[in-house]
Amino acid sequence: MGKSDIEIAVLRHRKARIRELRHMQLLHDATISPPEEINYMERRIYMVATEGNIEAFDELLALGTAVPVLTDITPQGNTIVHLAAIYGHFRLLEHIINHERVVFRNFDPIPNYYQSLLLRPNANGDLPLHVAAAAGHAPAVIRLINYLNQLPRGMQIFLREGRQVEVGDVWVVQNNGGNTALHLALKANHQDVALRLAEVDPRVSFVPNEERASPLYMAAEAGDVLLVARMLISPVPRYEGKSVMHAAIKSKNIEILNLLLVPIRQNLINSRDEEKRSVLSYAASIGYDEGVERLLQEFSNIAYVKDPDGFFPIHSACRRGHMGALQAILQSCPDTIELLNLQGQNVLHVAAECGKNEVVKYILGNEKYANLINQKDHKGNTPLHLATMFWYPMIVHILTQDERVNLGEQNKLGFTALDAAEEWMDLNPTFRERLTWMALVCVGTPRALKLMPYDSFLAPGPQEGIIQSNEMPSAKKYKDRVNTLLLLAILVATVAFSAAFSVTKVPEGETHWYKVFVVSNTIAMYSSVLTTVALIWAQLGDLVLILNVFKFVLPLLGIALISMSFAFLAGMLVVVGNQLWLSVLLLASGGVFLGMLFLLVVPFVCPYTSRPSFFRYVLRYPFYLLLMLIVWDDTDDDLE
Repeated sequence: MGKSDIEIAVLRHRKARIRELRHMQLLHDATISPPEEINYMERRIYMVATEGNIEAFDELLALGTAVPVLTDITPQGNTIVHLAAIYGHFRLLEHIINHERVVFRNFDPIPNYYQSLLLRPNANGDLPLHVAAAAGHAPAVIRLINYLNQLPRGMQIFLREGRQVEVGDVWVVQNNGGNTALHLALKANHQDVALRLAEVDPRVSFVPNEERASPLYMAAEAGDVLLVARMLISPVPRYEGKSVMHAAIKSKNIEILNLLLVPIRQNLINSRDEEKRSVLSYAASIGYDEGVERLLQEFSNIAYVKDPDGFFPIHSACRRGHMGALQAILQSCPDTIELLNLQGQNVLHVAAECGKNEVVKYILGNEKYANLINQKDHKGNTPLHLATMFWYPMIVHILTQDERVNLGEQNKLGFTALDAAEEWMDLNPTFRERLTWMALVCVGTPRALKLMPYDSFLAPGPQEGIIQSNEMPSAKKYKDRVNTLLLLAILVATVAFSAAFSVTKVPEGETHWYKVFVVSNTIAMYSSVLTTVALIWAQLGDLVLILNVFKFVLPLLGIALISMSFAFLAGMLVVVGNQLWLSVLLLASGGVFLGMLFLLVVPFVCPYTSRPSFFRYVLRYPFYLLLMLIVWDDTDDDLE
């Protein structure tokens, strides 16, 4: 007999794993090399450096270990000066450097076979100055700066990549991560050390690391006004790396922004961030209202600069729902309200598509922006269409309550907003989709009389959630729902039947509550029985029958649940009798519960229809309350 599928799969996995291991072994054999002979640091030297013991250092020198002290390194490539700098032992550091200078006669002449401990990088490419700056030991950094300035100008720094640089460029030497000593000090938030390093060489403030962040960018991003002011004292031919202006905006520090907006740095206003956004677009997108006002005060024409994604700064403010930035742009440049993005969308389109309630309300509340309300984009969609297609029920509700909104407006596919909702709604709609559809139906949004031919350019693709025409709903999808409703109806019928024989003794004066109990319990009983029988018919599996049964049983089930709740409250009032305080408590708590029950049940079971009717007009108010409670903050968090 042949092997089973599981056995074959296991064998395939084992063979693939064997091939992978053989491949890894071949790669290892190809790259392996004999170990390099390294003089690792003796324990005595390591302990002296980490403890900062000058007397012990002198004892080592007396024992004849002068050469190992200057040459030995740790497994990470750190020399004794690296260790002293890391641990902040600046007096030991002075002692070691003075000893080195005595041994090599102040490097006069410069030896060809030896590199000063001050210029020797470790395995990470860090000089002693790097590690001291990263650790934030200001005294050690000051002494290293002094000693580096005393080295002969002709001395070379031999870096691990085989590069050589002049000792005068030691301040801009970058480690393996592209960071200078100033970068490391800023990353560790050591301002005093950063100030010292920035004063030594003006160039170092503008050297970008591998992340394209210069020290000036990092200081601006951290909101360090003092450090930024110090770095900007010296003129610089050009700014490299990430945009310093965007960093100042990100920190929301108006003082730094003012330092960058001086006339000699006007070219910074044209800088872009990693996403190619303009300065004003970025400020508007993060809601930096004061920065937006300051930028427009200095350069008002920047409001008309388009980003590569086709959005103008005013669109960026609308996408994020930042009202202050929007109003600042409109106050400075009122005609920006007419700007359209690449999709031909105005600011109301953008706000509706991104679910920004306050922006939509603001635009609808200004009569001078009325022309935007029914304006169409390149696909013929109005703001109502976009709010519908992106399932923002609160925005749909706000728009449909405005009499100026044309509910029957059609896009280029021939869809009204209601058509779009029904076309792109999932077969198992989410609650957000249900609320959006209900918001449209409540106000009588019409359906189109004629649909245009399908155009793949005009309609969203399958990845956007549109249901394809060949995807037909199946009765199997509703089976679980039928069973759930059937179980609920049987439970209500059982409870109502049992309750009918529970209240046997009625106190005098409580007959009116007893009558309420009897009527409510009877309604609950009959409604649940009718629901049960109808749902038994739905078990036949016919899709049309199931949908028709749902239209019939959902209102009945809602009536049964509400009547059963009324019967319970009336029965409890009958039982407590003349206990006034207890009756008041029951009425108060029961009233709150019944109100919440009505709020939750009615929107689910009421027969919404697109035909105008008094019944629908009355039942839309529970839907509004539900909308306010469920979708109070209907925003798109993914954009933030």
